[in-house]
Amino acid sequence: MKSLLFLTAWVTLSGCLLAHAATLGTQSEATERNLFAADIYQAVAANHLGENVVISPAAIQTAMALAFYGAKGRTASEIQTGIRLGSANSDEVVRRFSAFQNAFTRSNNLRLFNKIYINENLEFKANFRDVARRSFDSDLETADFHPPYNKRTADRISKEAQQKTLNKVTNILQPQQLNDLTEGVMVNGIAYSAPWLNAFKAGKTERREFSSGGRRSVNVDMMWTVNNFRYGEVNELDAKVIELPYQNTEYSMLVLLPNQMNGLSSLIQRLVGKNLVGLVDTRLSSQKIELRLPKFGFEFGVSLEEPFRKLGITTMFTRQGDFGHMYRMFVSHYINSANHKAYVEVTEDGSVPSLESGGIKSFLTFSRPKSLEVDHPFIFAIKHEDSIIFMGHVTHNV
Repeated sequence: MKSLLFLTAWVTLSGCLLAHAATLGTQSEATERNLFAADIYQAVAANHLGENVVISPAAIQTAMALAFYGAKGRTASEIQTGIRLGSANSDEVVRRFSAFQNAFTRSNNLRLFNKIYINENLEFKANFRDVARRSFDSDLETADFHPPYNKRTADRISKEAQQKTLNKVTNILQPQQLNDLTEGVMVNGIAYSAPWLNAFKAGKTERREFSSGGRRSVNVDMMWTVNNFRYGEVNELDAKVIELPYQNTEYSMLVLLPNQMNGLSSLIQRLVGKNLVGLVDTRLSSQKIELRLPKFGFEFGVSLEEPFRKLGITTMFTRQGDFGHMYRMFVSHYINSANHKAYVEVTEDGSVPSLESGGIKSFLTFSRPKSLEVDHPFIFAIKHEDSIIFMGHVTHNV
C-alpha cells in the first residue's frame, strides 16, 4: 500500500515538475521573441522617426526561422544570434517557430504572406521545400528576374501578397529589386484588423488636434470611449501605458504615450534591450479610463537588409552568404533582398459598448474616470498572449 501511495505521489510530482518546466520554457521563448521585437523595431524606427511605422517582428522572425533552416556556416550563425532563434539545432528551431506561427495566425483577422522566390535557373532542395510548406505554410517558387520580365514578376508577386492579405498589403516588391544577378528574394507581408472587446462610441469620434512633434499639429479622427482598461504610468519608460483587449482576448494592443510631447525618440531608446510585455505587466492595473485614441490604418514597408546589418546579420545578402541547405547546387548561393510590409487598422468596432459616463461621476464608484488623450506621437504593440506580433508608432495624420 505504501509503495502504491509513493508511486502515486511520485507520478503527481513528476507531472507538476514537467508542467512547470514547460511553462518556464514557454515564458523564456516569449521573452526572446519580445527582445527581438525591441531589437528590430529600434533598428527600423531609428531611420523613420518622421513616418508612421508598423512592422511585425513575429512575421519577420518566423520567416527567418525558415531561412535559418536553409543556411549553413557563418550565415546560419549570424541568423541564429541576430534573430534570437535560441537553439542552433535547425529542426528544433523549425518546431518552435512553426508552433508559434500556427498560434498567432489562427485568427481570421490576421493574414500572413511569406514566400521565397529564386532565379528560374536554380532549384530548391526537396527537403527545404517540404519544411517550408509543411511547417510554415509557404509555397516556394522559381521566377524570371531578368529585365524586361522583372516588372511582370514583381507585379505578380505583389498581387499575390495583396490577395493573401485581403488587399491590405500592396506593392510589396519593386521591379528595380530584380535583375540579371538576382538569385533569391524573401517576401513577407502581414495585415491585421480586428474588433475590440470594448467598443469606441462611433457617434463620438470627432476631429481633434494631434501634435506631430515640435510646434506642428494636425487634425485627426479621435475616437472616444469610457471603460475599464489595464492602465499604468511606467517611470522606466517615462510614459503612460494602456492595454486595449481585442474581441478575441488572446490579442491586445499596448499603447505607450510619452509624457513629453516630443518624447518618441527617447521612448524608442528606452525600449532597447527590454521585454516590453514583461516590463509593463506588473505596472498595469484595471482602472476606469476615459480614452481618446486616433483612428488609423496604414501600411509600412521596409527592406530588411540595413536593419539586419545592425543586428549583425551581414553575409546573407552578399556572395559570402551560404544557403547550402536551401539551394540544390554545388556552389553556395545567397538572398539578394528581404522585403517586409505590414498593415494595421484601428477603428471603433467592438463588442462591449462604452460605459457612456465620460467626465461624469459614476453612480457606482462616485469617482471620475481617469482621462487619457493620445494626442501626440506614440508607440503601439499588438501582442498574442505574451508575445509581440506587431510594433510601430504613429507620428502624424492617419
